[in-house]
Amino acid sequence: MPKKTLIAIGAGVLSAFAATAFLSQAPGALMLVYFADLPLFLAGFGLGPQSMVISGAVGFMAAGLIGGGIAAGVFGMTQVLPAWLVVRQYLLQRPQGSSGAADGADTVGAAVDWYPIGNILCWLTMLAAAALVAGTMAAMGGAEGLSVLVSTNLENLLQAMAPQWEPDHLARMVGIMTPMFPGAIGVSWIIMTIVNATLAQGLMVKWGSAQRPSPAYIDLELPQWISWPMIAAALLALMGSGEMEYTGRNLAMILAVPFFFLGLAVVHTWASRKAHTTMILVAFYLILVMSGW
Repeated sequence: MPKKTLIAIGAGVLSAFAATAFLSQAPGALMLVYFADLPLFLAGFGLGPQSMVISGAVGFMAAGLIGGGIAAGVFGMTQVLPAWLVVRQYLLQRPQGSSGAADGADTVGAAVDWYPIGNILCWLTMLAAAALVAGTMAAMGGAEGLSVLVSTNLENLLQAMAPQWEPDHLARMVGIMTPMFPGAIGVSWIIMTIVNATLAQGLMVKWGSAQRPSPAYIDLELPQWISWPMIAAALLALMGSGEMEYTGRNLAMILAVPFFFLGLAVVHTWASRKAHTTMILVAFYLILVMSGW
């Protein structure tokens, strides 16, 4: 068996073990879930999309053997699908200056237009938004809507995690978390996918195995079409009621992610023109983190 295939198989198994590590209930095992797709990105960015597909297929089967069909399905949707999407688009290229080149295409490298990272970010965001819409439609098919389903499951989860909480405190926490919970999950999923992809690309560059030069993230540009889903979600949140308003609010939260990263690119561009760039950026991110709390 070729070495390339063996590495891809190993990456898939490693990814599956990381994704299902929390089933062991070992201390700190849950943290491995956040980096479960890192091996998939390493295989894809270092060996190519075909190797990533092999890794994903092996990981899917391994996750099924470890945790059953549900674990395999979750692994496929949350790790394999986004990794495949990002790797495939990230390695797309065409001769520089060819007709039909996408607006904002990265031109780092030898006479090649690479697929723009802003477009990749937007498609990844749309994948998370589609998952939320699918969840909303599935919940509407039952007796309860998505908000009730989220509230009920949050209550059960918090009861299991903190059985010592008083009922009033539990109800208050559920009330705080429920309104934005699907959106928060979607945002964290997008961010961790970006973090893992960035780590993988950095490691591939360091090891001399990268198939694409690292793009200039400070030059991030978004396609114009991403504004329309954001506007639609905001209108749904403002004008809708009940489950429609709930879905619109969380969709708007997810669809705001590309604009958040665009804002970071603007800040980095501005800071790079100042004398104390590092101090400015450190202060900015400290304020950003503290304001989040």
